[in-house]
Amino acid sequence: MSRHDSHPVGSHGLVVEPETVEDLVARTWRDLTWDSVSIPEQGMDHAVAKLHGVSSSEGELADMIPETVVVRVPYTEAYRVQAPLESAVVAQLTKLRLAAARAEYEGFDATEDAATDNRIADTVRVPGTVRQSYVRGTFATDQPLMLTMQTEVRGGPLTAEVWETLGDEDRQWAASQLGGMLAGMRRLDPDLPPVRKVESWWKDGAATSELNSTPRSLPGKFALMKRRAPVFLEPNISGEEMEVVREIFAEVDALIRRPHQQRCLTHSDLYSTHMLWDPQGGIGVIDFSDMTVGDPALDYAHFSDISPELAGMVLEAAQRAGAPLQGEREELLHRAEIYKKWDNVFLLIDHFRTGMSPRISLL
Repeated sequence: MSRHDSHPVGSHGLVVEPETVEDLVARTWRDLTWDSVSIPEQGMDHAVAKLHGVSSSEGELADMIPETVVVRVPYTEAYRVQAPLESAVVAQLTKLRLAAARAEYEGFDATEDAATDNRIADTVRVPGTVRQSYVRGTFATDQPLMLTMQTEVRGGPLTAEVWETLGDEDRQWAASQLGGMLAGMRRLDPDLPPVRKVESWWKDGAATSELNSTPRSLPGKFALMKRRAPVFLEPNISGEEMEVVREIFAEVDALIRRPHQQRCLTHSDLYSTHMLWDPQGGIGVIDFSDMTVGDPALDYAHFSDISPELAGMVLEAAQRAGAPLQGEREELLHRAEIYKKWDNVFLLIDHFRTGMSPRISLL
């Protein structure tokens, strides 16, 4: 089953799937040509393709197009609406990255080992938006389609297997980069643009006492999971596993209802597939489309899939980089463990509902 099977084609008749992305690009940006197309590993919410050997016939634009670009097309309206905001927020993170790079470069001692030059900026690489537009002929239809062309972030998923091959220096570098990115995200004021437009877990700002039930927020997803659990889990899992589900739900409910808790911009989907390792550039982070304003602990939830030590290393690096922290380190790391368990329930429901996620054991 392909992801687009569950989404009807609009009145324009265009189908969104990875293999049709280049046709949508050709239809929309007629100045562009490319030599080849590749289809990377796909996520759940976007059709993605890479164009290689890209060039523009418009003279003044010819030098503004990278040779390789990544093109993403959301499957649903929610992600289409999110696309311009995602670009704006990532651009803000890029500004922070460039500022950090300049600061480190100014303090760089050129007499040191030349190998150090590759490590000047302990900052994560993120995708920049090259172009963004509605697909030609779809804007005023019942299902507008949005194209986002981004710079390529090179590297492969930072899996547990990759982590095992890294030396101590590379591991510290990766943790410093991730910590620096999270520190930058924590410093962006959730009450100022562009972050104030990002979906928040709460309706009442700093009070964090009134939950936001919209589908993009974690409380909204949580409410949906509680409705789906009796339908998709109770008939398919053991009573013992179902009791674990209830315990996890109670823990999450208590977490998200804490008054006056720390709230900040979160990536919300920091799996190994979205953290790319490159020996020359270190860590690159992609796909900010699920970003929310919520508990910073959420972004630490899946580091343990890579290494049991990584969450603590990243948190230490984030604090060195100036990330604000409410409460104790151990409290944040404990909340991260609860969010990981919550996400396992999310994936288990998706397994029985769509068959697209693996069968995860909760015992």
